[in-house]
Order: sequence, then structure tokens, then C-alpha cells
Amino acid sequence: MILHVGERVFWGAPEVIYLEGTIKAVNEDEQTVIVHIERATPHSAHLIDSELPFAANGVKPLKGDSPPGTTAQRSLETPPPLIMSDDEKVLRGAAVAVHERYGYNLPEVQERGLIRQVAQIINDDPAMRQQIITSMDEILKRQQ
Repeated sequence: MILHVGERVFWGAPEVIYLEGTIKAVNEDEQTVIVHIERATPHSAHLIDSELPFAANGVKPLKGDSPPGTTAQRSLETPPPLIMSDDEKVLRGAAVAVHERYGYNLPEVQERGLIRQVAQIINDDPAMRQQIITSMDEILKRQQ
């Protein structure tokens, strides 16, 4: 395990669910870490200031700044789970792919165009489309 106590890590993607924080404990035998949540997407902001367990291979070290669309302000209310159409799941999946490859600094017009292109590629492949939808459904179920 490469992760260590005090390291800043994140889980997820801001286009769906994103949690960011500092590792407070590492269990090498179980390959898990406990993360103190410090930033999240607004829909997950009720988790800020909590400590959550993660599989060590499920979090990534944070390099650079937090992504746009995240907050450090804890919400006092737990919102209902996000509900998305299948088309929105595909579009958000495409956005995740574009942002993982190019970051968040592309000009808006170029970013939107790339997201549309990736979404079209996903939509043109029925198996890939279903895989994205199924993966998104699993992520969204974890909110409940």
C-alpha cells in the first residue's frame, strides 16, 4: 500500500459524487484507509467532517487543487438520492472521462464539444452504454 496517514485523497468524480479529505488511519492488512472528509460535491456535503472507510485502491492521491463544483461547507441536511435519466448518466460519464483526460481548464466550448463527442461514442456502443448506466446506478445506490 502506497498511501499514508496525512495524505490528501479523493474518491469519485464531481460530475456524480465526490469526496475529498485526509487519511487518518491505514490498515495494511485489510487494505483500507479511514478518511476525514473535508470537501464534497454539494449533494454529498452532509458527509463533511465525518470519517469514512474506503478500500485503499478506491481512493487516489489529490494532486493540485480541488475540482470545481466542490465545497468545504458542511450541509446539515441529508438530501434524497440523485435521480438521473439514462441519457444524463451517459453525459455525466462522458464528462468524467473528458475531465480525467484533460482536467478542468479547457475552454468551455471545447469542453462541451468533447463531452458531446464522448457521449456519442458511448451511445453508439450499446454494451458500453449499458455498462456506464449500470456503473452509475451502483454509484447512486451508495448514496442511500
